Amino acid sequence: MKKRGLWLIIGILIGLLILYGGASWVFSSMLIDDDTESLAEAAAEGDTPADFGLPEPELVTIDAGNGITLSGWYFDNPDPAGCGLMFLHGYKGTRYHVLDWAPLFWNRGCDVLAYDHRGHGDSSPAYHTYGYFEKEDAVAALDWFANRAGLERSQIGVFGVSYGAATALQMAPMTPEIAFVGADAAYSDLREIVDYQARELFPNLAPFILPGALRVAELRAGFKVDEVSPERSIANIQVPVLLIHSLTDEYTFSTHSEDIFANSDKSRTVLHLTDWGAPHARSLSTDPVAYKQLVDDFLSQYVPGFGREPAP
Repeated sequence: MKKRGLWLIIGILIGLLILYGGASWVFSSMLIDDDTESLAEAAAEGDTPADFGLPEPELVTIDAGNGITLSGWYFDNPDPAGCGLMFLHGYKGTRYHVLDWAPLFWNRGCDVLAYDHRGHGDSSPAYHTYGYFEKEDAVAALDWFANRAGLERSQIGVFGVSYGAATALQMAPMTPEIAFVGADAAYSDLREIVDYQARELFPNLAPFILPGALRVAELRAGFKVDEVSPERSIANIQVPVLLIHSLTDEYTFSTHSEDIFANSDKSRTVLHLTDWGAPHARSLSTDPVAYKQLVDDFLSQYVPGFGREPAP
């Protein structure tokens, strides 16, 4: 009788472990292998480069190493001013979703590069690691861009949005020669943002599932969750940084950018918390005139001579 009871307990424990492992696998898939928008789907939404005053782009592929190829657009400015801007889009998006930002720098005479992150758009399929591997892709793209445009790293700025903003902040310590970093709606730390999102989706289960899910995600994707931390990365950034975040962002709270700013070198970092009622990463589309002024003021003060001064 006792033996049967022991086997019953063992069976229950094994069943619980299998259930926990399955739940961890499912949640890890939501984290690193969730569906993303294809480039064709993004194109069907209607906006084209021409809608933002850009010419037909050159379709480019960039070898990022380790079997990863990045697909992107290169815009060669016909009236160059010796500057370049590389854009990094948000989670599940594509290069289409950074076109809004391009005129801010195109009109200064900058060449523009926008590409799809690994596991997004037309780039190589891959797990999403929230900047852990994406920052290395960004360095490869930066060097490709500099070579194609005939620019030095010091003539190129990097601007990211949301997932791309966090990637830009993690990349910057690796590229201390670049002109500046712009980061709109960045998350401060992967563990923190995942914990919040998990509790929103599964308020009762998240505290139990999350530790296992994160560990499974690490094993599957080969990365370290605790090393994905723009909040820590910014302490090692040696170039000017512009942080922008909407106070009404309910997806990634503005406190994320505040935490990033708290660890920064205040002599070369600017934080703007916009009070325009914008949702996540939509400060630019909510008030484009005010947003442009924030960018222009930052460049004038911290990166003087970056491209041509904009018309008033």
